Amino acid sequence: MKRIVFVWLLLLSSMGHAVQVSNLYSSVVQVPANLEDQALLNRAFADAIDNVLLRVSGQPNDLSSQILTKAHRSAAGWVAQHSIRDVVETVQGDNGPEAAKEVNVTFYKESVDRFLFDQGLPVWGSNRPSILVWLIEESSGSRKMFGANQPSTALSELFDGAKLHGLPVYAPLVDSVDREVLDSSALWGFFEEDILKASERYQTDVVLAVRISQYRGEAVVDSMLLSPNQSARLLSVTSATKQEAMREVLLKVSAMLSDRYASTRLANPNELYVKVNGVSDYRAMSSLKNYLSSIDVVKQLQLSSIVGGQVEFNMSLNGTEEKFKNSVALNSLLAALPVSPLDYDASHVIKYQYTGKGNN
Repeated sequence: MKRIVFVWLLLLSSMGHAVQVSNLYSSVVQVPANLEDQALLNRAFADAIDNVLLRVSGQPNDLSSQILTKAHRSAAGWVAQHSIRDVVETVQGDNGPEAAKEVNVTFYKESVDRFLFDQGLPVWGSNRPSILVWLIEESSGSRKMFGANQPSTALSELFDGAKLHGLPVYAPLVDSVDREVLDSSALWGFFEEDILKASERYQTDVVLAVRISQYRGEAVVDSMLLSPNQSARLLSVTSATKQEAMREVLLKVSAMLSDRYASTRLANPNELYVKVNGVSDYRAMSSLKNYLSSIDVVKQLQLSSIVGGQVEFNMSLNGTEEKFKNSVALNSLLAALPVSPLDYDASHVIKYQYTGKGNN
């Protein structure tokens, strides 16, 4: 069984919640070794770009066969580097299992992003919400919670699937401290208050509760996604196997989070006016400007004024004001402040307090 990320590492770190996900634009694929050199590369590039487009857009249902075919035709020109090696594994060929070669492909970020924007699809950057996964499974009439201290095949497979989507997931310890706050009955019943209370210990951005059962020979995977300032999102998938059902749940979770955070190219970018209090020196100013510029939905950033400790920016957004707020909430560098109705164009003004904390 593959090693599950131990969430207690989060407790020992000073992370600002969100996680920088690496290798969004890389993919390792296996293809039949008996293919001719060019055919092997074409197959590998096509499989790899499918994985990358899924991970970067977060929107599997929008990746139509026409869009993927168009990407396959261009993929070779987007390759930054690739490597090939022999492996002991086999892949399914036309006549059964065949020897395989493993191809590691990295694409140019700019090429992939431009293609997605040109197709009207979102681009979800590397700054992604950390996700705590509470998992409970019913088997032979009993229910059991699984976590870092009590791993399971189902939890390991869920983590493997999350990696394919670029979802930074973590498992709770499920120790005596967790069980004192959240027992199996509360988790099975998706009691929000108990789940959120137990999750406070881990300080992740998002919580995903998952319960697995069987009904008439099929696997049923129910899940509940809990995000700040949003109602709980419930999902239910029934499939022939647990693996298939969990894959479908991850597809849906990825799409929900992409909707919340990913950039979208607009014909007329949204304009936003941001005021930040508590910026007392050049170092803080530089840190703030670099941070705001790094937010994926920020297309353009212009400093408009500095008065005392208050800094004001004009912004153009590749996305909505709500997506900007969601992205800022992934870091503790800025704390939201109320906006006075007396502020100029208050409907397009956001105020923050600079804290100097978090990732910057």
